[in-house]
Amino acid sequence: MSLIRLRYSAKRALRGLLLALLFVAFTLLGLVSAAGRLLCRVSPPDPEQVRRILLIRLDLLGDLVMSLPAVSALKDTYRHAEVTVLALPYAADLLELAPEVDHVLTYDVNRIRVPRQVLRPRNYREFFRLVGQLRRTKFDLCLSLHGRFACVMAWLSGCPRRYGYAAEAYPFTLTRTLPGGRYAVRQHETVYNLHLAELAGAHVDAPNPPAPKLTIPQAEQRRMRHLLAEFEVRGDSLLVVVHPGASNGSAKRWLPECWGKVASRLHKELGAAVVLTGTPAEAEVVQAVVRACAFKPLVMAGQTSIPQLGALLKRANLLLSSDSGPAHVAAALGTPQVTIFGPTDPLVYAPCNPKALVLRRELACSPCYDARATAECRFGHVNCMRQLTPDEVYEAAVGLLQKRLQQVQP
Repeated sequence: MSLIRLRYSAKRALRGLLLALLFVAFTLLGLVSAAGRLLCRVSPPDPEQVRRILLIRLDLLGDLVMSLPAVSALKDTYRHAEVTVLALPYAADLLELAPEVDHVLTYDVNRIRVPRQVLRPRNYREFFRLVGQLRRTKFDLCLSLHGRFACVMAWLSGCPRRYGYAAEAYPFTLTRTLPGGRYAVRQHETVYNLHLAELAGAHVDAPNPPAPKLTIPQAEQRRMRHLLAEFEVRGDSLLVVVHPGASNGSAKRWLPECWGKVASRLHKELGAAVVLTGTPAEAEVVQAVVRACAFKPLVMAGQTSIPQLGALLKRANLLLSSDSGPAHVAAALGTPQVTIFGPTDPLVYAPCNPKALVLRRELACSPCYDARATAECRFGHVNCMRQLTPDEVYEAAVGLLQKRLQQVQP
C-alpha cells in the first residue's frame, strides 16, 4: 500500500511540475506575443469584414450544446462569417446537427494528457497538422470557450483577435479577456459563453438568452421510425426514453432500481414503450436498470450514433435522465424531459428547455460539483440522489405527459 501511495504522490508531483513549466513557458510566449501587438495594433472587428470565426470547446457533449447560443449570437452579428468549431472527435457528429455551425475540426486533447501518448510521434504530427490548418484558414475572430488548452490552440491559430476568460488562459496569450472564470459568478453555462460572444462584438440579450437548437435530418428520423417499428413501437405509441448514465462522476447517477420502478409504472399504467440509452461504457448501469424492470424494455445503449440518438429523442414523448449530454441534446430538440440533479447546480447546468422539469433535493452539501473534478460524494452517501423517490419522478413524468395523454383519450 505504501508503494502505491508513493507512486501516486510521485505522479501528482510530476504532473504539478509539468503544469508549472507549461505555465511559465506559455506566459513567456504570451509576453512576446503581447509585445508584438504593441507594435501592430489590431482594429476592433467590423461586422461587414469578418468572414471566419473559430470557437474552441474541447470538453463534454452537454457543454458543447450549451455553447450553441454563443454561435447564434455571433452569426446574427457577423452575417457574412462562417463559424468553425474545434471540438473532441466524438462530438463532431453533434455539431453536424447544429445549423449555424459551418465547419467542424476535431482534436483529441486526451492524447497529450496520458504520458505514454505524449511520446508518440504520430500525435505530434497530427497536432502540428491541425495547427497548420488553423493558421492557413486565417480566422478573424477566435473564442476560447473553456480551459487552458483551448487558449493555447487559440494562440497557435494565429488569429489576431482572441477572446476568453482570464482565469482559464495563460497570461498574455489572448488579446481580450473577461476577468475571472467559470463559477466565480453563479450563472448558467450559456450565459458564460454569451458573455464571451459579447466581448467579441456580438449583440447579446443576456437576460433572455436564445436556446440551443439542433436539427435532425428527415432521413435520419425516418430510419429511426422504421427501426422502432421493428420492435412494435408505432408512430402513435407513447415513447419514453430513459438515459440512466451520466459522465464525469458516479454521484450524478440516480439508482438503477429507482429507474426500473419508474419505467415499470409508465409501462404498466400508461402503456408506454420504454427505450434505454447509454454509451458502451454505461452498459453495466443500463443492465442494472433492465434487471430492476418488471417488463422487458428496448435497450439501445451503445448502439446509436449521436444523430441516431438525436432522432430517437426527437421522436420521444419524454426523456427521463440525470444531468447528462443527452439531457441537453433533448433540450435543443424541444423534447419534454424530467432531469434529476444531485451534485450539479441546475442554475448553471439545467437544460435550456421550457418543457424541462428539474428534480432535486436541497441539501446543505449540494450542489458540490464544479467540473474541476469528477462528481463523487465526499461523504459516501449520495443523499441528494437517494432521497428522490420513484413516486416523485413518476408524478413529474405524468405531469409532462398530460397533453399527450389527453390526445389519446376516447
